[in-house]
Amino acid sequence: MRNYALIALMLFCVSAKAQFKLPVVKAPNEISPVLEKVITDFPNDFSHIKGDLLEEQPSIINYACVLNMKGMQPGIISQYGYADEHAYSWKNVLLETNNFDEAKTKFKQFYNNIKKTEASIEKLEIKLAADYVEPEAFKTFNTIRFKLETMQDLVKDVTVELNMEYEMDEWKITVSVFHIEDAGNSLTNN
Repeated sequence: MRNYALIALMLFCVSAKAQFKLPVVKAPNEISPVLEKVITDFPNDFSHIKGDLLEEQPSIINYACVLNMKGMQPGIISQYGYADEHAYSWKNVLLETNNFDEAKTKFKQFYNNIKKTEASIEKLEIKLAADYVEPEAFKTFNTIRFKLETMQDLVKDVTVELNMEYEMDEWKITVSVFHIEDAGNSLTNN
C-alpha cells in the first residue's frame, strides 16, 4: 500500500509540474514602430522625421532623427550629393557589445522584430521579407537585406538592411533604410 501511495504522489508531482508553466516574458518590439514611420517617410526624403543638423561635409549632410527607440542610440539621417541630385538614408545603431553570443542572440531578435514591421505609403501596404542568415564568430560581417513586398513600383528599390559587424574590438548591429541604387554611397561612414 505504501508503494502505491508513493507512486501516486510521484505521478501527481510530475503531472502538476507538466501543467505549471512560467509566463514567457517577451522583449518589447521597439524597432517596428520606428521603422514603420521611417519607411512611410522615405518618399518625403525623411522630412517629417529629420531633426537638427549634426554634421556637414562637401557631399554628405547628417541630421538627427527625431524618432527614438527606447534604450538605443538615436538614428541618423544622411543626405548624399548636392541640392539637385541627392539621396537619403536612415541608420540606427541597435547594439554594441564585446560578447559575440549576446550579439548573435540580439541579431536574431532584431531580425524577428524587423520582419514583423508593416508600413503604408499612399495607402499601399508594405511588408518586409528576408531569409535569416545565422552570424558566425569567424565572419566579421553579416548582412540581411529585407525586400519591401508590395505590388507597386513606388518602393521596389528601397531596402531595409540589418547588419552585424565586428569593428574596433566589438560587435555592432545596425539597421538602415536606403534606396538600393544609392548603396554605392558610403553608408558605413556614419
